[in-house]
Amino acid sequence: MAPLGSADYGVQSTDYGPAAWVPANSANYTVSSRESAYPINYIIIHTMQGSYSGSISWFQNAAAGTSAHYLLRSSDGAVTQMVRDKDVAWHAGNWTYNTQSIGIEHEGYVNNASWYTDAMYRSSAALTRHLADKYGIPKTRNNIIGHNQVPGATHTDPGPNWNWTYYMQLVTGTTTPPPTSWSTIVDNTTAGRFTASSNWGTSSYSAQRYGADYRFADPVAASDTAWYKVNIPATATYRVEVWYPAVAGYNTTTPYIVATSSGNQTVHMNQTANGGGWRSLGNFTLAAGDANKVGVSRWSGSTGLVIADAIRITRV
Repeated sequence: MAPLGSADYGVQSTDYGPAAWVPANSANYTVSSRESAYPINYIIIHTMQGSYSGSISWFQNAAAGTSAHYLLRSSDGAVTQMVRDKDVAWHAGNWTYNTQSIGIEHEGYVNNASWYTDAMYRSSAALTRHLADKYGIPKTRNNIIGHNQVPGATHTDPGPNWNWTYYMQLVTGTTTPPPTSWSTIVDNTTAGRFTASSNWGTSSYSAQRYGADYRFADPVAASDTAWYKVNIPATATYRVEVWYPAVAGYNTTTPYIVATSSGNQTVHMNQTANGGGWRSLGNFTLAAGDANKVGVSRWSGSTGLVIADAIRITRV
């Protein structure tokens, strides 16, 4: 029988009201009576290197030998608690820090900034603020730390894509009003904004296209990227969306390349489904300046035409 997830339990946490309660296997943490047994001095931020549901299942497995107090979902910031605040979760890799901290795991991967959504940042910051107020933890980077800051740590999470400045502003309530909304659309016909080799054809076959037509190419074991050039006004977090027509014979793993401030990141899209509308690749930190920011690569392991139609970038 598969382990149950938070939706199966339908039980709310008694430590933190917005959280669902899904207990970790008792083999994966130490029962305690904090704060009388140990002071709670730290909140430790982790990245799961996996999915929300997968991590819940893993902490329910007696073979895991690890756990965390709270888990956050990327898409909407949903929270599940798996170890009571009073008990010692095994998350820091350092017994002293385990006894004195609360561990918060975030869905995603350290090398992919798109997992760190604004919904997850805000939900996590609300949880951290609650815990800091409840246990008298200073709201500073000396006490709210990453897993990588634990003495003796071999882990690098939450990694370079975690926005500590924004997160701590949310925790302390010092965020400034959001910047003026900025958004731009680049179509394959936008003058001076789209480049592709002669290997890319032009079609108006599908009525789901954005604008008059779109570009297509056969998949090959080479990049031959079609690029969208965008003038980004300021280095910040942006939502990147794509538009393509969905046709049964098109590619199921089309690689979209996003040129982030920390290097290129690739997101694959199934272009046989969900066409004719804006589909999000995720949120990314993009550097200011006028340059190629989003590309469509031909290097797909799937058969079927690769499509380059339009992209939209919005500051969030």
